[in-house]
Amino acid sequence: MASLSSEVPVPAAPEVDAAAVDVSAAVHAPEDIAARLGAFPPTPEQAEVITAPLTPRLVVAGAGSGKTATMSDRVVWLVANGFVRPDQVLGVTFTRKAAGELAHRINAKVDVLLRSGLPIPGFEGQPEDLGRASVSTYHSYAQTLVRDHGLRVGVEPEAALIGEADAHRLMARVAGSHPIVADRLGVSPATLVSSALRLAGDLAEHLVEPGRVRAWLRERIAVGESLELPPRMKEPSAEIRAFFTGLEDRILMADLVERYTEAKAEREVMDYGDLLRHAARVARTVPAAGRIERDRFPVVLLDEFQDTSHAQMEIFAGLFGPQDTALDAEGLGHCVTAVGDPHQSIYGFRGASAGQLFSFPGAFPRRGAGEDGRPGRVNADVSHLTVAWRNDAAVLALANRVVKPLNAHAAQAGRPVELKTLRTRPGAGPGQVRVDRHVTAEEEAEALVARLADLGRDPDTAGLSRAVLCRARSQFGPVLDALDAAGLPYEVLGLSGLLSLPEVAEVLAVLHVLADPGRNDHLVRMLTGPRFRIGPADLELLHERARFVSRLRRRAAAHEPLPGPSDAALADADPVSAEEDADAPALLEALDSLPGESTVWTGSHGRPFSAEGLRRLREANAQLRRLSTRAALDPADLIAEVVREIGLDVEVTLRPGPSAASARRHLDAFQDAARGFAAGEGAASDLPAFLAWTASVEEHEKGLGIDSSDPVPGVVQVLTAHASKGLEWDVVAVPGLQVGTFPSTRADRWTGGGTGMLPWPLRGDRGSLPQWEADWAQDRRDWVQSAGTGYSSQAAVAANPAPYREAVEEHAAREERRLAYVAFTRARSRLWLSTSHWKGTAKKPVDPSPFLEEAAALADTVPGVVLGHAPAEDELGEVNPVAGRTLAAWWPFDPLDGPEVVEVDPEDPEDEAAWRPVPARTRPRRARVESAARQVRGADSAALAEDPDLAREVDWVLLRRRDVAGSVPGVALPEHLSVSLYGELAADPQAVAEQLRRPMPRPPAHAARRGTAFHAWLEERFDATGLLDLDEPDDAADRWVDDALDLGGMQEWFLASRWADRRPAFVETAVETTVAGITLRGRIDAVFRSGAREGMPFDPEAHWELVDWKTGRVPRGRELERKALQLAVYRLAWSRLHRIPLERISASFVYVAEGQERTFADLPGEAELEAIVAEALDGVSPGDGPR
Repeated sequence: MASLSSEVPVPAAPEVDAAAVDVSAAVHAPEDIAARLGAFPPTPEQAEVITAPLTPRLVVAGAGSGKTATMSDRVVWLVANGFVRPDQVLGVTFTRKAAGELAHRINAKVDVLLRSGLPIPGFEGQPEDLGRASVSTYHSYAQTLVRDHGLRVGVEPEAALIGEADAHRLMARVAGSHPIVADRLGVSPATLVSSALRLAGDLAEHLVEPGRVRAWLRERIAVGESLELPPRMKEPSAEIRAFFTGLEDRILMADLVERYTEAKAEREVMDYGDLLRHAARVARTVPAAGRIERDRFPVVLLDEFQDTSHAQMEIFAGLFGPQDTALDAEGLGHCVTAVGDPHQSIYGFRGASAGQLFSFPGAFPRRGAGEDGRPGRVNADVSHLTVAWRNDAAVLALANRVVKPLNAHAAQAGRPVELKTLRTRPGAGPGQVRVDRHVTAEEEAEALVARLADLGRDPDTAGLSRAVLCRARSQFGPVLDALDAAGLPYEVLGLSGLLSLPEVAEVLAVLHVLADPGRNDHLVRMLTGPRFRIGPADLELLHERARFVSRLRRRAAAHEPLPGPSDAALADADPVSAEEDADAPALLEALDSLPGESTVWTGSHGRPFSAEGLRRLREANAQLRRLSTRAALDPADLIAEVVREIGLDVEVTLRPGPSAASARRHLDAFQDAARGFAAGEGAASDLPAFLAWTASVEEHEKGLGIDSSDPVPGVVQVLTAHASKGLEWDVVAVPGLQVGTFPSTRADRWTGGGTGMLPWPLRGDRGSLPQWEADWAQDRRDWVQSAGTGYSSQAAVAANPAPYREAVEEHAAREERRLAYVAFTRARSRLWLSTSHWKGTAKKPVDPSPFLEEAAALADTVPGVVLGHAPAEDELGEVNPVAGRTLAAWWPFDPLDGPEVVEVDPEDPEDEAAWRPVPARTRPRRARVESAARQVRGADSAALAEDPDLAREVDWVLLRRRDVAGSVPGVALPEHLSVSLYGELAADPQAVAEQLRRPMPRPPAHAARRGTAFHAWLEERFDATGLLDLDEPDDAADRWVDDALDLGGMQEWFLASRWADRRPAFVETAVETTVAGITLRGRIDAVFRSGAREGMPFDPEAHWELVDWKTGRVPRGRELERKALQLAVYRLAWSRLHRIPLERISASFVYVAEGQERTFADLPGEAELEAIVAEALDGVSPGDGPR
């Protein structure tokens, strides 16, 4: 579970009357401020936004148009002219990384401005008195609302927020208690859970209750059933019956979601959907909440507004929009600036809508003169940022061409916001857009990689960053194969892409076996992999052995006599029945019960295990036994243990060429993902939960951008187009531009899609979606077919010339066009587009994508758009060359030499004379590795001392390897860190990065056990429930623990100290906060409060004392200073979490073993903590920064 937390600190400034602020009285122009900051002056468009009045405004900012810089400059200009203080500004965006970056940019600019001596009207204090800008994520801000005002809408303050793993488990439990639902729907339990969670999320995002869905669906069913069947149809057709069954199935799904909601209420928990729903209720029904937030934040910035959901719109409109229709309504004209780009709205499947941005002007009106000139309410103003600072001319020309139909559709639909064309920046280069066509996807990938390799060989282009963006992960295979064959280093971004890579899949197989001994599929993968290479004959025997052991166990449990004195006799005399064989007993049980050294066990064919096979099986069993003792570790730590235990760390290090660094990056990224999962799930971060999360990662990750480190020159990054949003590279390649791939021709509609879709007429953004209209239907068949199955009568076509199905397909096509725009605008200077005539093994060729054809059409008019390779007509052929090939390989194969592959005659694959060898993609390594191993084993270490030249050569090789290793991003700091690691990061960031990648197991220490026991004693004394969940020992055991761990002395000192008679307000409180883009998480042992006013549990005027109990020695000097940073982070987190001024919070270490306290009066504040992180990150080698 995750604790409720926020990054929004307490405001210390008086209310600002935005209506009374006259921005024309500004004394500092944006150009003057830019000069003081050493920045470029703003463009006229940017200056318009920066100096705009404090009224609602929508800023339509195209891709790469400098929206983040403009937002931060807007805040700096307002502060510099004394209109607001930084802590009166609220910024909201989607990811913690983006929030950290925006806050850092704003606060850093303000700091520079103050140091420059610029006079701020009305301000005479110290720089730190200005406070800091508050930038939060949308979810964190919702948490703040629910925490502060949840009681007003019936939400208990102790309600815990559960993460994805807990939500998945709870829904599985609910679905499992109603098996009839899965049987009725004809889906697997996993599919049912995923669909139900999707519906639950949609209901929350659109503020709809399950009961409303049920009622609406029943009404639709009643309307359809009231219509007569068409003439000559006596009984409803299968098509009609299936459609009505689908509507009834959706009612079942709504019932399941309602039971899930009840289960959460019983457990006093809520998920992220509930968080949004409760926050929207607060915003709409608690007027005091709106007044508090408007007073606290006179200026509000909403980033990436095109990705917000209906619920998020309701939250901010309810808080910062007009509270009623009166001209003097509270909130009318509040300064809310939304920034976004409708062309980058690509997350419709997770609740966002491209139409959301267009509704902003009406949702946030201001006072103004109407068309008749009389005072009234008018829509919010709209500004545009149209200079593309990222893209060169050719790339931008294509981007504008791709969105041209989108602009036309918006104008035709009467959207209230004009969409403008992006313009090239001053001094932009010509750029390059290259269009290539190939016969097969393999040829396409090989040509693409060859061009990437050419970049690396040219000194002028070797340093360019590069990426390959695919519409779907299924396209990764040919690209990665080609990169491997060419020896180019690469990095797959995104967890779902990582899961299919060999090195990650090998680890994942072991994890599955540790979590579930019945996963025979993963155990077979492990046993047949490069480590053990168990052959088919021994695998078959292992399966027989599993059946044999299972029968033995059943007979022993039933106290039945065994029919023979030996293993072999039992196997022959007691064969396994067909029914028992179908049960597929666990192979792991057989692996753990292999025949002994002196036992000869044979299978049904009288054949024993091979000697080598049996040796390897025993080794595999010993390996799994060792790992099973560590299965309770956090997933990230367990992954590190698995990598070491199976020798994968050594194996990937010894891979030839750049593939070693690539594999290491992928393992680090997988471990990073596990660490992030654990940070978000808390106690739920066990191995089964992590594996359930990875199994559903495709649904989770499809719409999530990737917080990546900066691209590394020479390393090709491979990811999906969806995941590329927010990133950029010098060179971007987009392969697979063919109809059916990019654009995808899949058009999901709620009337024909999965049962997890919320009916579109109930969505909050229904005005921007195609709607099923069937009022014209004359009979039941027309009514059903109007929902998208296609008409079977000309009369129906004539009655409804614009069918719903076509409207949905056009809507989906616009979604694909927006995705193409996002993908293409990731390129700064070079964009390579390609397609293939044949797709996979399809029998029919595929048409090129319209996006590729639009690019090709620009070649005659736009310099820089070039037509590359195109095969001649006779090269395309009439038969797919891939579909006609049949390949065969021998297995198991030598992992160092690779498989021996031949092309065989599909009519007679046994005809060896017709076999044609397929060239190996990699060079054989067996002979070289064995030769090197012999040299190492035969080397004489004493020779180094006798041969200085040899010693120098060895030193040079080792140093060179260290330098090479340091030049690639082998280690990456995660997005989240524990507070305890923060101090270590300041002292030795490189060591922290290495420890995170290869954590060294720490044996249970006496001091650690003593600390645990002391905390348990405090738990009993404070009568707390949140410290530790320990079984209470009996009296004798209790006395033994006291004596063994020397608790008596610590308890005696504590009872005589000033703490004995004080009762903490909170114990073991989880906190988190973001410092310089890194989220720090920890737990405060105890929080003491004094001087609080009645009825104000988080009184900002009270004094707060944070205490960390220590049972070890008191550190000295620099070590104590470093550890004090932990208290500084706790202090900052508590201030932000509960809006307590920092000066009202003190923090102490209490060393109970030595009877001493260390209270720090001058702990670092936010700016100092950020500076410490920035300085520490400067000491981390390339690639080690936060992801």
